[in-house]
Amino acid sequence: MKRKLFAVLCGGIALALILAGGRVLPTRAADQAKDDRKADPSQEDSGRDDLPLRDFMRQKLEASNMVLEGLCTDDFDMVKEGATRMNSISNSERWRVMNDAVYRQFSGDFQATTQQLVEAAEKENMDRATLKWVDATMSCIECHNFVRGIMVAEQPDSR
Repeated sequence: MKRKLFAVLCGGIALALILAGGRVLPTRAADQAKDDRKADPSQEDSGRDDLPLRDFMRQKLEASNMVLEGLCTDDFDMVKEGATRMNSISNSERWRVMNDAVYRQFSGDFQATTQQLVEAAEKENMDRATLKWVDATMSCIECHNFVRGIMVAEQPDSR
């Protein structure tokens, strides 16, 4: 019963991310149209500071997807690798898109949460790892909403 509930939870979260993903990140078609901006796929260095911001943030999404897949398949090594990448990305200089106190709080919370996710994966604690992944995901969505709000507020009036 617990496995079925967990499978339903994973499916529901994945669906929610897919539906929210269109608002948070650009479409694949938009990415493909910008081939000249894409990073060399042979370079797997998480958190590279020279990537365009969209590509940089896509690395975070890919790492998060790795965590989800690891959770759904009981692969704690995959969970740990994805969580470690997420944490590494959040410690990169490219991560700091603004110096706002609220943004710094979001960032610090995300870093702490991803570190706790790494620790839960090391202990093979499925329940804690799942909750920390959900916490990290919610942190991403809330921060993206905040940053979008700031960007809209800073746009010049188009009247």
